[in-house]
Amino acid sequence: MLRIKYITILLVSLFMGMTALAQEGEKSSLTKEKVLSMTTEELSALDLDDLMAAIDIVGVSSLEELYELLLNKDVTSASKSEESLFDSPLSTTVLSHEQIIASGATSIEEALRLVPGLIVREKTNGNFDVHIRGNDNLPAKNMILYSENMNTLVMINGRPVFNYSHGGTLWETLPVGFEDIDRIEVVRGPASALYGPNALSGVINIITQTITEESPLVSGNVQAGSLNTYLGDVAFRKKLSDKFNVGLSANFETRDREREDLLVYDRGGAQYSLDGNPVDPGYFTRDEINRMMNGSLPLWPPYDVNGETYDIYKSFPDPEKAKERMGVNGYLDFMPNENTSVNLMAGHQNSQVVTSLMGDVPTPYTTKKAATSYVDLRASYKGFNLQANYNGGTIDYMMGNEGFELDNQQINIQAEYDWHLGKVSIRPGISYQSMSYDDTDHIAEIGNGYLNKEQTINILAGSARFDYRPTDKLRLVAALRAEKYNYPDDIYASWQFVGSYKINDNNILRAVYSRANQSSFLVNTYSNYTWNVVNMTYPRIMQFDGNKEHDLKTMDMIEVGYRTRPAKNLFIDVEAFYTVSEDFGALLPAGSSLAVYNPLDVAAGTAMPDVNGYVNIQYQNLDLVAKQKGLTASVDWVISEKLVANGNFTIQETRLDNYIPLSRNDVVGYQAGLLMADPDLNTKVGQAVMAYVAGVQDGTIDPAVQTYAIASTTNAIPDVEEDDYEHKATPSYYGAFSLTYRPIEKLEIFPQAYFYGEQEFESQYSTEKIDGKFLLNAKVSYKASDKLTFFVNGRNILNMNEREFAYMDEIPGMVLGGLSFKF
Repeated sequence: MLRIKYITILLVSLFMGMTALAQEGEKSSLTKEKVLSMTTEELSALDLDDLMAAIDIVGVSSLEELYELLLNKDVTSASKSEESLFDSPLSTTVLSHEQIIASGATSIEEALRLVPGLIVREKTNGNFDVHIRGNDNLPAKNMILYSENMNTLVMINGRPVFNYSHGGTLWETLPVGFEDIDRIEVVRGPASALYGPNALSGVINIITQTITEESPLVSGNVQAGSLNTYLGDVAFRKKLSDKFNVGLSANFETRDREREDLLVYDRGGAQYSLDGNPVDPGYFTRDEINRMMNGSLPLWPPYDVNGETYDIYKSFPDPEKAKERMGVNGYLDFMPNENTSVNLMAGHQNSQVVTSLMGDVPTPYTTKKAATSYVDLRASYKGFNLQANYNGGTIDYMMGNEGFELDNQQINIQAEYDWHLGKVSIRPGISYQSMSYDDTDHIAEIGNGYLNKEQTINILAGSARFDYRPTDKLRLVAALRAEKYNYPDDIYASWQFVGSYKINDNNILRAVYSRANQSSFLVNTYSNYTWNVVNMTYPRIMQFDGNKEHDLKTMDMIEVGYRTRPAKNLFIDVEAFYTVSEDFGALLPAGSSLAVYNPLDVAAGTAMPDVNGYVNIQYQNLDLVAKQKGLTASVDWVISEKLVANGNFTIQETRLDNYIPLSRNDVVGYQAGLLMADPDLNTKVGQAVMAYVAGVQDGTIDPAVQTYAIASTTNAIPDVEEDDYEHKATPSYYGAFSLTYRPIEKLEIFPQAYFYGEQEFESQYSTEKIDGKFLLNAKVSYKASDKLTFFVNGRNILNMNEREFAYMDEIPGMVLGGLSFKF
């Protein structure tokens, strides 16, 4: 049914585009606003008369000056005030709507491959892992969960779209599409002092379009191609009067995987068999996994929840489908006078993806499903700014696994005021965040979830930003923020100190020292999950507990940068950075026990002791320290009216101190060895049985709740810490380059490449080496009219289908065709 909907939308979009072509009239007249919103590529497509008119309209004397103006667009995310990109005090990049569309990127995440300093790896078709400057897969040798980027704050118009269940961004749940986006601003480096927690490595702020008289009434972008990929965005915008604007948008995306079978990977020497025959780890269909055994136990045993069977088919209802999502958004703007504005935005999204997992099952894949809605209100009056938003819905992080489906509610409120005192600008602010997650409506009984009740994280914060310009050349900026959490019950401070010196109009030096912190997450703080392990021989039970008073991860950074315009059509930006990250944490073994799982039978003399493991996993801070150094250089060059080049390159290195080269299972195995070697084990087993029976008799133990008797316990960990360990999960180099070529007015050719070096991913079961990769893309567009453009879009046209993310899919080349329209 959904495929029919997508095809219907595609056909309707095609009809609208053809209607636009049929109704084409004279070219709309150029205005200053329209010229300043154009890219250099669009500018180069103008005929001579329009080009000369554009130069005259914006008040410059030559094409070179117009290029300079367009290369140096305004940005707000770096300082929360509008300023030119060249003057931005932080490492900042702006991606315009036009750049994104021209590149042929098929998703927001893929478009971020155009941004310097970003590592973007595809997991399954259309599902990406996005990191600013790396520091990924830390702490290593743990669940794949810890590969998620928990260090970057993603926002839409300043509204956090961060996932506070376990940290990170669920990109497929973003409700907006390309037609909503005016630009994407990326700030590299710790920025919690400006935007709150989780902006450790930086901020990605997606800014939606402003509705003006120049906005097209209807616009869209649709394409379809290989791997049953269908993508589309449609938007309607209307300026009703000088005071009211309205808008409505819809977007959809559906993609298949190249294969529908699933990887069953080596979980520490497990012995697999299929229909009684030994098999090695590898790819298997759902039917085969359903029949597989791990030793003497079913690999994926079914179980019932309220009369519903949970099995491999419930976990992967559509294993051939990589991604399926739809989103709608509505806009209402009210401007009663020149000093006041009110912007209301609301929307909804549905999504389902096959991607990397959150928990610990025999396959690295999981199916995530989400349905969420939001409302965002922004208001300003003179220097006062208020933003309040709500996001809520249901997210199932591991379909077919009881306890991982959560209802969530997030509330964010912040108020700031711009206060100008001569050469000093002050921006004080206050904010409140509340994130509540509840699993009780999705579990058969309390105890089956990992929260087992509604749990909440609250953050109250105060902040201030000071911007002092003692001279025309020197600028000093300081931002300070203090956050009070309910858990941990503590106050965390973040800061940012920036100095920039403008040598002349074409050269600027800058330096930054900043600190940012992570927030609490639900898993870290409130976990209360009992895993009765049924597909491994040891241990029998693993109890996962949170830690309300854990320390929050912090990152400190020193950065120096230099920007130059050696010519008016050339922009060069270089930044060198050094970061130190501490207070990493993870769910780790706090202690292992040997337990008797049939104590009453042993006491009655009807059975021998059934002794197996009981492991307590608790969120714990590590002594781990990550030190990263690197350098990024980027170039934007308008070679001629017909040719524009962009490129960036990053080199980096990460070293670890106090690194423990042990996985969770290594520690559990070490502890189990100590317990089993105990010469008094039999005596302790007998004592445990007697103590259990006594507890049942005096009522202190309920045998229906505690079905085991603890015989002995240890929390010993081997002393194997290493210093100066080279962490290779982040490639040592990565970058991108692109060309925009317009040989004739109506034809645009956009080749673009993204590349990175080899890397190593350390999971709790193995280390996977990932080869370096060179991805070449190209989009060729033909502008049939001012209102209609046809294009062919090739992604990974060299068909380098090597895996980009550990254990995930190999992504082949793709070819898509489509059109964009506006009228």
